[in-house]
Amino acid sequence: MKFDNLRRIRSGTRSVLRTLRDNRILAVFIALALVARLTFWFYTGRVWEDALITITAARNVWEGFGLTHHASEPYVQSFTSPLSVLIPILGESFQAGLLALRLSSLAASVATIYFAYRIGVLLAFHWVAQVLVLTYLACDQLQVFFGMGGMETQVVTAIAVAVLYFYLSHRWWLLGAACGLAAISRPEFIMFLLPPVGIALLLFHRRAILKVAIPTLALALPWYLFATLYYGSPVPNTIVAKSWSYQIGLFSASWQQVWNFTVRSWRDYAPFKEFWLSYETPLPDVVLKAIIALVLLLFLGGLLISALRKPGLLIAGVAFIGFVVYRNTTIVNSYYMWYLPPFMALFFLVAGYGLSELAAKAPRPAIALGVILALSYALHLPLSMPLDKKVQERIEVDVRERTGYLLAGMMKDPGDTVVLEPLGFMGWAAFNKTVYDFPGLGSKVAVRTTRNLSYPRVAGLLDALQPTYAVLRPNEFRDLVRRFPETAAKYELAARIRAAPDLTLRNMGYAYRPIDNDFRILRRTRDFDQVVRP
Repeated sequence: MKFDNLRRIRSGTRSVLRTLRDNRILAVFIALALVARLTFWFYTGRVWEDALITITAARNVWEGFGLTHHASEPYVQSFTSPLSVLIPILGESFQAGLLALRLSSLAASVATIYFAYRIGVLLAFHWVAQVLVLTYLACDQLQVFFGMGGMETQVVTAIAVAVLYFYLSHRWWLLGAACGLAAISRPEFIMFLLPPVGIALLLFHRRAILKVAIPTLALALPWYLFATLYYGSPVPNTIVAKSWSYQIGLFSASWQQVWNFTVRSWRDYAPFKEFWLSYETPLPDVVLKAIIALVLLLFLGGLLISALRKPGLLIAGVAFIGFVVYRNTTIVNSYYMWYLPPFMALFFLVAGYGLSELAAKAPRPAIALGVILALSYALHLPLSMPLDKKVQERIEVDVRERTGYLLAGMMKDPGDTVVLEPLGFMGWAAFNKTVYDFPGLGSKVAVRTTRNLSYPRVAGLLDALQPTYAVLRPNEFRDLVRRFPETAAKYELAARIRAAPDLTLRNMGYAYRPIDNDFRILRRTRDFDQVVRP
């Protein structure tokens, strides 16, 4: 038996090596994707704030407090993606949830490149179309950043591309498995990716519906049944919190607001500017807008041609358009950058098809165009990584995390509570302290309170709950003093944590805004505390 297993491993290894040797483009871009991500990981050490919210819940599973952010509020689904917490739960069994997420992202980057390459083969892509699509997937700033920063983004991107690949290759059971994983990846997949797959099956492959449905339901239903029984609802608390606090709703904005957001949202898809913190880029806006316009034209061309020749590719186009319509009519804050990479992967696959068709008629201009566009999405690598390293060291660790550890040391009494907004690093450091975060990602108390606030902001939540402590940014502190002076008078300054005053985030013409570099920890005064708890 042991020798049989060894033979299978050797045979599988030889098969993989043969595939890479016979498909040089695939091998090059897998290597490029891995090098970019490993360099980002070991050089910058960057961890994205929201990743730690999820990992904290995973850690509590092994601490015996259940799948919740802090022990005093059990049964709070403080994560939106079920898959994002299932991965670190495995890792936290040996206190390595972040490592598990990063390793899974590395594996998923290989899968993403492989599935995208195979789609290109199925659609007979010209080599320059493969180069454009695979360069974007291997090197794009958001594609690299969020997966290696501890988010599930790379994994769900691989799943989205796999859904398209398995549909195009008519591998129905595997399509069902991919759809099942998509259903527990992101809510927007349920809204925008799975419906076009279902419609395509109904129109063109009715006999395959059962083969797809069985594994889809087998993977998705157990989670939603568990969430309903455990949390009381399959809807994540994070969605409820954001909906109430920011009044997020489909078609909730006026047409003028939608138009204004759509016009300025070009930056969310552009090299360099797609990263929300950036405010200065080495390329002028006119060049970045031209890049977006050219890729969009390729996408529209690919969409039109696929409608005539490869209707299966319309799944990707419809999913992307549906997501963008939702994003623009709801006016989803550009801060939520991690929603974009899976749909942008589908967008680039359609654009790649458009470029391939152009290359068949005008190869030289198409090759020049494809190479320029590919390089434009990879150019950030030597510019952004030094900035991310500095942010991690000088702000995330030296300010946010340090604030959390100071807070943990102050909150000695089990009844102590705190109101704050940035839940990730601080909630991780102040482990299992009662945190009423705004808008309530990890707290149902905060959600219920925010729902009834006339001023749904951090200062309003602080005024309503009167916690033992509060952690405020400068603008939040000013807001508290201006709007709720009586409440502000009940608190004293316990500590102030700031980054070095000379901190700048600039490298070769690329610059980030320094945010969360200054926090005040406020403590409720003892005189008032005696009135509250005599």
